[in-house]
Amino acid sequence: MTTQVQPRSRTVTANGINLHYLDWGTEGKPPLVLLHGLRGHAHVWADVAESLCGDYHVYALDQRGRGDTDHAPGGDYSTDAFVADLVGFVDAVGLDKFILFGHSMGGRNSMAFAGAHPERLERLCIVDIGPRIEPAGGNRITEELRSLPPAFDTFEDALAHVQTGNRFAAEPVMRRRLTGQTHRLPNGKIGWKFDPAIREQRINGTAAPAVDLWPTLERITCPTLLVRGMETDLLTEETAQQMVATLAQGTLAEIERAGHMVFEDNPADFIAAVKNWLAG
Repeated sequence: MTTQVQPRSRTVTANGINLHYLDWGTEGKPPLVLLHGLRGHAHVWADVAESLCGDYHVYALDQRGRGDTDHAPGGDYSTDAFVADLVGFVDAVGLDKFILFGHSMGGRNSMAFAGAHPERLERLCIVDIGPRIEPAGGNRITEELRSLPPAFDTFEDALAHVQTGNRFAAEPVMRRRLTGQTHRLPNGKIGWKFDPAIREQRINGTAAPAVDLWPTLERITCPTLLVRGMETDLLTEETAQQMVATLAQGTLAEIERAGHMVFEDNPADFIAAVKNWLAG
């Protein structure tokens, strides 16, 4: 899918850091905020944002340490810090009540925000993550970070590396993801944009402990869509069913031909499921 609608690139200062975001408009429409995952950035949502921006004012945030947002002061990548950033962001752009989508790490941050501030959400979409981290998927991601070269000679070399770990996403989607993840280093090589502390904390076991969000799920009151990729290793079918049963207004959508990166692996079916839920 090729993005036709070009977002506005903007930055606000909130919670003591500069937060970069992409603004797809449209003014006067219901606001919708998108949060990416551990290695993502605002641009990964381009297909989703383009498909929704005619009916919603879509904001995609670069969360701390990713994309063009500041690195975390003191290396604080705790759930509490991400939630405080989101509170600061929506206050800065003037959103009293809004729809929130979160994928993976962004899904956990979304759950935590929804449990703490249920009155501020119209709807919530949690994409392929549960209240606890599944060991299989969590260990895979840690090993991928451990084996990640710090730099590549060319962009094409970097692309070949990341493509080995993705069975479903189309090449243009992977190019877009990688473009937002990397930059050219002073020595001419291609390096990663995200804060090196994110990788170091993950592989050294010094990252902030993953909060158990099962109690939080019980405090989420708005209509909530849980989207699961049918080939994922981060969210079991059993956990997904338990989440929907726990949520006050939970709905499950399972997407074929998709692993953990659901909306990039199979954007057409993801967007169709989301639109159907939003219209309900």
